[in-house]
Amino acid sequence: MNAAQMALPPRETSVRGSPPNSWSVVVCGLVVMGIAVRLPTMPLTPDVDDSVFFVRGVIRYSIADMRPHWPGYPVYIWLGKLIAAAVDDPTLGLHLLSALASALTAWPLALVTRSWALSLGVPEATAGRCGWATAALWLVTPMAWVTGGQIVSDPLGLLCGATLLALCVTGADGGPGRWLAAATLAGIMLGVRLVNVTMLGPLLAASWRRRAERWRGIPAPLALLLAGAAGALPWMIWLLARDPWAFVHGAGAHVGGHFTRWGESLWTDHHPLTRPLRALRTLAVYGLGGRLTDWPGLIVSAAWTAVLAMAAAVRPWRGPVSRVVLLWGLPHLLYVFVGHDIEFPRYMLSAVALLTVLTGLVPVRFGHAGLAALAATVAAMMAVSAPLALRQHHQPPTEVRVARFLALRRHPAIAIVDHPGLPFYLEGTEGDVVWAAAAAEEIPRWQQTWAGAGREVFATAPPPQDPGGWVPVAHFCRDPLINPYLSREIWLFAPVSFEPAAGGRGLECDER
Repeated sequence: MNAAQMALPPRETSVRGSPPNSWSVVVCGLVVMGIAVRLPTMPLTPDVDDSVFFVRGVIRYSIADMRPHWPGYPVYIWLGKLIAAAVDDPTLGLHLLSALASALTAWPLALVTRSWALSLGVPEATAGRCGWATAALWLVTPMAWVTGGQIVSDPLGLLCGATLLALCVTGADGGPGRWLAAATLAGIMLGVRLVNVTMLGPLLAASWRRRAERWRGIPAPLALLLAGAAGALPWMIWLLARDPWAFVHGAGAHVGGHFTRWGESLWTDHHPLTRPLRALRTLAVYGLGGRLTDWPGLIVSAAWTAVLAMAAAVRPWRGPVSRVVLLWGLPHLLYVFVGHDIEFPRYMLSAVALLTVLTGLVPVRFGHAGLAALAATVAAMMAVSAPLALRQHHQPPTEVRVARFLALRRHPAIAIVDHPGLPFYLEGTEGDVVWAAAAAEEIPRWQQTWAGAGREVFATAPPPQDPGGWVPVAHFCRDPLINPYLSREIWLFAPVSFEPAAGGRGLECDER
């Protein structure tokens, strides 16, 4: 036997093969670090209007009573109830769910990048480093760390969607196992976030491509459909058994309103021609931390410009994985652009995830120089995301702080001028609080009514008829980079006869 015959055959690099244990250990370590920095920086109160509905849904579920709103998010609520029961706090439980989901998303994103790099012909060691880079990038983006920790269904929905993508990518040339797992997960995912149906492109393509195959005697498309049904039927049956009429009625009201009145879709956008630029701004500022107003933001902007240019030079569209990623991402991003408010940060979660996967490929062509550029980008985003996460932790929404202020007063009443989100946070407030959304000119009428009933009267603006008869009694502020859709600041005014509680009026901008 000669030397050539004795030599072992070269190890075959497989896009769908399981990664080595050492690679998984590093990704696991990155995820653990991501969780570790999220736990002490989590918000402590509901974050947006939808958060209030979700907290109520965990306490008592009823679509008819907007606990939560349509379509009910059953799987998300189930998991929220489970964690809330463990920590005995629905708000904390839902924040933990988002923080854990956001951090765990790094794992499937890293798997996708590793497989994509392997499909471009690089050694396994290089492909592994590409996956690590994606995980690190994702974990420190403001979108994953700050927005991803808020009480919304999007972080858990993205975890399901990214895992589905990883199963499709790693099972592209294999047998039915991973495809059936992806289809089952797809059914479950729709119970987390229904609009993620737009992420099912790879499964639809696989059904068509494998239409002639039979898996255990069942046509492949039918097998995938049955697996998807197995994931969806439990939550669908539960949902329809609880309140079918509310679900059906809510569908018409919610979908109709979203696309025709208040959803800020393409059809209701007052400035549709500027929509692409506004979407890019939301992605850059709230997703990646880039901005031109301070040095940390400028450095992040320069770093991302550099690594995106390097990623384009890799020519990532080569190879089969790019097609799977495109089938997953393009329909979803198109739906977000057409059907959602593109200035709402959380709708950019999937776009940021795709950018971290794409830029993770930089070492494919640029080797150690590419890794250095990615490390600099990670460090730059850390300098932006960490302070912002801490501010989010210490600065509840101004609406929440107004509700707390009023809860400490005796029989308060408030006229709300130009703060449409405030009523969501006043509902269910401890204490006997009443309010009315009013124009500033209407405040004297409400004052007379409420004062006659023995109530303390407040307003978010003084009436123009009598500005000297009202004094500011409280001022609450919040960094708008946390969430641009809640009030950056709210002033509270009261008649000059107002008697402040112990500690004074708090006219400084209270960010606690």
